[in-house]
This record gives sequence, C-alpha cells and structure tokens, in this order.
Amino acid sequence: MKLHTHDEGAPCRNMENLLQGVADGSVRGVKKAYALWHASQCHHCGNFLIRLRLTLDALRSSRERETSAESMERLKSKIRELSPH
Repeated sequence: MKLHTHDEGAPCRNMENLLQGVADGSVRGVKKAYALWHASQCHHCGNFLIRLRLTLDALRSSRERETSAESMERLKSKIRELSPH
C-alpha cells in the first residue's frame, strides 16, 4: 500500500475502528481481509492505516528503548537497597 501524500483526509467513519484493530492486530479473519481490501481502494483509509502502523511501530520502538533503560535503573536501585550499608 502506497502512501498518497496529496490525500491526507480522515478515514471513512465506519472504517476507523476496524482499521485501528487491523493496525494493532486485534482484528483478524474476514474483517481484517475486508478492511485491508477497503484500505487498498480508499486513499483516505489506506493512508490512515499506514499512519497508524508507522505510529504504533514508533511507539513500540521508543517504549522498548525506554523500558530497557528504566528497567536497568530499577534493577540498580533494588540492588542498592539490598546491599549492606
């Protein structure tokens, strides 16, 4: 699916929730197939799905980096608490 930069409108109202489910993986089967077909035919919905996927990928990527750093800091803090003074 190709992003059409000249066509950045909102997705079809009845498709928005379905496309969100496709992007986050909670919609499967026939509903997913229909949503993907619709997004391939409708520039607004296709672009919406692409933007959702890119946003979710960026959030997952940043969360993994932050979580790792936060996890290490919490681990170090716990070790300091357990160490005799």
